[in-house]
Amino acid sequence: MLTRARDDVGRPALLLLLLLALAPLVVTGVSDQGILVVAMIYAVGAVGLDVLTGYSGQFSFGQFVYFAIGAYVMAAVRVHAHWPWVPAIIAGVLAAALVAAVIGSLFVRLRFFGSAVGTFFLGAVAVDLISGSRLSHWTGGSNGLAVLPVTIGDHSLSEGDWLYYTVWIALALSVALCLRYTKVRAGMAARVVKENEVVAAVLGVRVFREKVRAQALAGAVAGLGGCMLALDVGYLSPDTFGISQSIELFAIVAVGGTGSIVGPVLGAVFFFSLVNGFASTSASASQLLFSLVVLAVVVLFNRGLYDLVEQGVRKLLALRGKGVPVAEPAAGPEAQAAPAASSGPAAVAGHPAPAVRTEVRPREARPVPQGPPLLLLEDIGVDFGGVRALGGVDLSVARGEVHAIIGPNGAGKTTLLNCISGIQPATGRVVLDGDDVTALPVSVRRARGISRTFQHPSLVADLTARQNVEVGAYATHDGSVLLEMAGLPVTRKRDRVARERALAALELLDFPKSRWDVHAGELTMGEQKHIDIARALANEPELLLLDEPTAGLGEEEIGAVAGAIEGVRRAGVTVLVIAHHVGFVRRIADRCTVLDFGRVLTSGTAADVLTDDQVVDVFVGAGGKS
Repeated sequence: MLTRARDDVGRPALLLLLLLALAPLVVTGVSDQGILVVAMIYAVGAVGLDVLTGYSGQFSFGQFVYFAIGAYVMAAVRVHAHWPWVPAIIAGVLAAALVAAVIGSLFVRLRFFGSAVGTFFLGAVAVDLISGSRLSHWTGGSNGLAVLPVTIGDHSLSEGDWLYYTVWIALALSVALCLRYTKVRAGMAARVVKENEVVAAVLGVRVFREKVRAQALAGAVAGLGGCMLALDVGYLSPDTFGISQSIELFAIVAVGGTGSIVGPVLGAVFFFSLVNGFASTSASASQLLFSLVVLAVVVLFNRGLYDLVEQGVRKLLALRGKGVPVAEPAAGPEAQAAPAASSGPAAVAGHPAPAVRTEVRPREARPVPQGPPLLLLEDIGVDFGGVRALGGVDLSVARGEVHAIIGPNGAGKTTLLNCISGIQPATGRVVLDGDDVTALPVSVRRARGISRTFQHPSLVADLTARQNVEVGAYATHDGSVLLEMAGLPVTRKRDRVARERALAALELLDFPKSRWDVHAGELTMGEQKHIDIARALANEPELLLLDEPTAGLGEEEIGAVAGAIEGVRRAGVTVLVIAHHVGFVRRIADRCTVLDFGRVLTSGTAADVLTDDQVVDVFVGAGGKS
């Protein structure tokens, strides 16, 4: 289910909505139009569920509960409080969003299995509350609740073309709302959370809040679907909102294709057209045939109908253009440079690897930065189940220097970086620029100026290189989702600043412009390392923590990373880097600290440390490269 989420679905969504708007001109039968109405109602909620699953990485098997809340609140306030129908629909949507946020806050901390089971039984609890005596004054209990007719002048919105286009408008609003969410800062942050929650926290994303916000949006959209369902059926019964409907909704998203917004709409139309097609057979045969067809679609086209249609369109376009001569691209500066850079693993099909800076002077020619330390670690200790990972580590990093941490595997190097960034609780003190940040969470430490990368870059594969860097360029991920989606001048200015920071980081690292708009999943490991550094750098940190930036790279790519770090240093950023490659350390480091079994073995200038006999025995003998 955690497939690639898509950005470029605006035009397909518009085309599909246009086809549905024109459908009554072709589908003139009352029963056939009724099938499309029900399909669009389910599609409203399925689009929100797709945001939750495909873009945020969360699962819900009880989403039809929010249909019930929207439907019952809208109907109840009209019957009992005599509200007009427009405020009543708004009340239903807001009530569903509020309940989704509350319930979501309970489930988002659970892993997949716990969340799936919890939301599944949520449906049973909801049916019990609706049909029981506790809320019977508002819901009618097991007797149900009649929905007052909604009219505009002499036209009823509960039947015929007026009902069809009312539901169509609700679907169009849901699609537009969810598409907008996927493109603003909150939606981008949710996609990082889906990829890796720890990385998201290091980037300043408040993981819990972003998950709850996605839950609230999905709940609000489902509440709107419930209001439309109330208009269609005219009478609400607890049986209308059982667990089976929630499972059907999830199946619609799976069949249509997660992470596409358009897929759930296709899935809903396919789903209910199939139901209608088997309606003439017996009940048992209908259920069997329907289940077999859905199973076949899920197994054979596990990325969903949208992906199948997308591939078909691409093949048609390719066949249409077959035989048309394509002019060879002119040999520009990048093309001329490609052969020189094509020998290393970073070069891809004519795209040069990030440029290797050749003007770096020998380390001995540079004075070691002096002055008060930017980072001071005092007696840092970490235990894992009685095993001492770090034992009383003291470290001082001067402002403006590149400080390397070296040592054999298992020495505690990554654990130390986790302690500095706030991922790993520890004893002792972490002092940044004179302020004790030991008790501060990850997101606050980032706001104070600490950014970091990881040994294995956890980029969002379905975002481009530039978009990945933009996510790291925001000073904070606080703010209102509604204001972001409204596109107010203040949010547009903030987004523009983030884009400028991202581009500046990419340019500082000499990352080729021809690769900026390539999806991260299509980048080489060397390019991903560069993007990881650029993402951490885009927030303009004071201290940059690099965890094994050369791991898994060839010599040419290591040279490119070294050149990138030189650029970072010249920009005035202090760098603390973990490395195993001795030549890389000699090239970039002002000072070195050697860890062994969680303790500091020695610390000093790079030249002195790397020639120390004890260090050579422990570090180089343990697998370091010269």
